Amino acid sequence: MIPSNTVYDKKWLIGCLIGIVAMCGVMKATGGAGFVLIFPLILVAFGRNRAELMLYCLLMTAVVTVLNSAIAPKDTIFALSARGIYFLVGTVLTLQIVGQRSSRLTSPLLSLLFFVAYMAIVSSVGWQPMVSYLKLILFLIVYMALYSVGTAVATRPEVRPERVRSVLLAFAVFVLGGSVLLIPFPSISVMSAAAFVQAHGYLPDGGLFQGVTFHSQCIGPLVGVLSVLLFADMLFSVRKWDRLYVLLLLCAPILIYKTGSRTAMGTWLAGLFFVSFLFMNASGRTVGARWKQRALTLLTVVGMLGGIALFATPGMRAAVARFALKYTSEGSSLEVDAATLMTTRQGLIDSQMENFRESPWIGNGFQVSKQLGEKTYFSWKQYLSAPIEKGVWVTAILEEGGVFEMLLFVLFLLIVFPTLIVRKAYLGCCALFVFVVANLGEFNLFSMSANGGIMWALVFSGLALDAQRLRQHETPYPWPVSNAGRPLSHDGK
Repeated sequence: MIPSNTVYDKKWLIGCLIGIVAMCGVMKATGGAGFVLIFPLILVAFGRNRAELMLYCLLMTAVVTVLNSAIAPKDTIFALSARGIYFLVGTVLTLQIVGQRSSRLTSPLLSLLFFVAYMAIVSSVGWQPMVSYLKLILFLIVYMALYSVGTAVATRPEVRPERVRSVLLAFAVFVLGGSVLLIPFPSISVMSAAAFVQAHGYLPDGGLFQGVTFHSQCIGPLVGVLSVLLFADMLFSVRKWDRLYVLLLLCAPILIYKTGSRTAMGTWLAGLFFVSFLFMNASGRTVGARWKQRALTLLTVVGMLGGIALFATPGMRAAVARFALKYTSEGSSLEVDAATLMTTRQGLIDSQMENFRESPWIGNGFQVSKQLGEKTYFSWKQYLSAPIEKGVWVTAILEEGGVFEMLLFVLFLLIVFPTLIVRKAYLGCCALFVFVVANLGEFNLFSMSANGGIMWALVFSGLALDAQRLRQHETPYPWPVSNAGRPLSHDGK
C-alpha cells in the first residue's frame, strides 16, 4: 500500500451520495420502512471486512435520523432498525477489538465510560430510573458502535484514506449543499411556527429554517461541526484549496445566516478560530512548512478583508446589527420575542439550579426531568419516547448528576483535549470542541436519537481521518510491517 496523492475518490463520493439520495427515496416511498435495506449493505461490509463501508452505514443511520420528514419519513420500523444497526455493529466490532491494542487516537474517548457508569448508579434513585436506564443503554450502544467503527477505520492498514474522506464529503454535500438548494422551497426547508410553538411553548427570536434536518435547532449545530471538521481536514490533511471543500465551506455562513441563530454563529466562529489556533501552533513537519505559510497568509488576508467589509461598510454594519440584536429590516425591534426566548431559556436554567440544590451531590438521574418523574407510564413506548428538553450543558449536568458528575465530565474534557492535541488528532479534537461549545446553547450531548448521534459520529469520523493523515503524511514509506508482512498503522499496531 503506497501513500496516495488523491484527496478523495470521486467515484466513491458519487456512489455514496447516490446511496444517500436513494435511501431517502425508498423511505419516502415506504413511509420509513425501506430503511431495512441498509442491512444487506452492512452484511457486505462485515463479509468483506470493509471498515469504511461500516462507517458509511453508521453515518447514514445518524444522518437519516435527523432528516426532515418531508425528505425521509420515519416510522417504528425505522426506529427499531436504527437501534438494531448500532447494536449489531457495536457488538461485533467491540468483540473483534477486545484483546487488541486500540488506536491511540480513539482510546481517550473511552474515559467517558466512567461518567456513564457513575450515572448508572445515581439514576437508580433519580426521578424516573426506568427512563434513565433506557437512555443510558441507548447512549452506550450507539457510542460503542461509533467507537468501534472509528477504531477499525483508524487501525486497519487496508483502509484507503481517500475513501474515508469520500464518505464524509458525501454527507457534507448532502447536508450543506442540499440545505442551500432547499432555500427556495420554504414548504420543505422552513419549520412551521405552529409546530415549534407546540413543541416548545414559544416562538424563537431567530428564523425557523431547518434545511434538510427535522428541526430549526438541529441545522445550526450540525452545520457548525460539519463545516469546522471540513476546514480542519483541508488545512491539516488535504493541504490545498480544494474547490469542493471551499464550495462546501461557503455554504456554512449562508445556512447559519438563514437560521438566524446567534448561538450557531458563535459556535461556528469559535470553531474556525480554534482550528486556526491549532494550525498556527502545529509544526511545519506536521502540516508542511510551505503549505502552512501559504495558508496562514491567505487566511490573514481573508480575515482582514472580511473585517473591513463587515465594519467599514454601513450596509454590512446594519446587517450585522440586525442579526446580533434581532432587528427587522425596517428597524423595528424584536425585543418581545427575544425577551420571550431569554425568559424561557433562563426559566430552564433557574429550574435546573433549583433541582440541583435539592440534590447537589448526586443529582436526579440521567436525561430525565421532574415532570417525567411525576408522570404515569402505561406502555414501553411511553418509556422509550419520553421527551426531555434541557438548557445549557453546565446546568443540565449539575441537575442530572450533581457535583460529582460535573467533576467527572470536566475531568473527561481535561483528559481528552490535551491528549488529542499532543497526539496530533486535530480533526477529532476540533469536532469535539465545536460539539461541546454548541451544547452551551442546546444540550444534546447524550441525545443519541437526535443531534447527539450525528455529532458523535462526526467526532469519531474526524479521529479516523486523523489516523489516516498521520499514517499517510508523517510515517515515511515503506511503513513498518508485521510478521505477516502487512503494513502497520501509524502507531505501529
